[in-house]
Amino acid sequence: MAQSIFAFEQPVLRKFQRPRLNRWLLLFATATWVTLYAAMGRRFWIRGIHLSDSLDSSLLLVCVVLGAAIALAWRSVWQQWQNNLQPGQWPPLSLEQIRGLTPSQFEAYVAYRIFARHGYAVDNVRDVKDGGVDILVTDGFGQQAVVQCKRYRGTVGEPIVRDLYGTMIHQGAVYAYLVTNSNFSEEARQWAAGKPIELIDGRRLVQLSQAE
Repeated sequence: MAQSIFAFEQPVLRKFQRPRLNRWLLLFATATWVTLYAAMGRRFWIRGIHLSDSLDSSLLLVCVVLGAAIALAWRSVWQQWQNNLQPGQWPPLSLEQIRGLTPSQFEAYVAYRIFARHGYAVDNVRDVKDGGVDILVTDGFGQQAVVQCKRYRGTVGEPIVRDLYGTMIHQGAVYAYLVTNSNFSEEARQWAAGKPIELIDGRRLVQLSQAE
């Protein structure tokens, strides 16, 4: 596997557990914003809005910026909470059981058993014209990776890895995963070496799905 300079590494090593302190800080920031917003509203109610006044314009700017940041933070918390509910639908499967899944089931298994269970926000984009992307995953720092799932009987070759690399660049993602229930050719592994692409074969997939 290529040495990653991004936040994305092997999913089993990226089990994302946001410290409780962060939740408390978010609650504190929300309470601060509400207090500031109320104070600003009272000030504007009493004396009107004067954007030429540096204090009025500063209060308005801080409220808008802080409010947007807090809204995005709560959205992230909500997505993580939803994702934590979904992985339990998929127990760890053996390689033989994985081979018995349909393509859509295989993508869902990879999305929720491998990535969401380890803290990534996932967007399974199956059944649409995804341009070679089966799953989009976002880590706790907001960085995005593309995931392509190949339910194969044969060996996954170098051309597929090349295509995924192009897809990653086109999507503007920082990392890419190619996941299969089968194996990768030596040429595919050599081509991926040194690039922000991780190849997960069937044996590794089973290990990741069973890891706590």
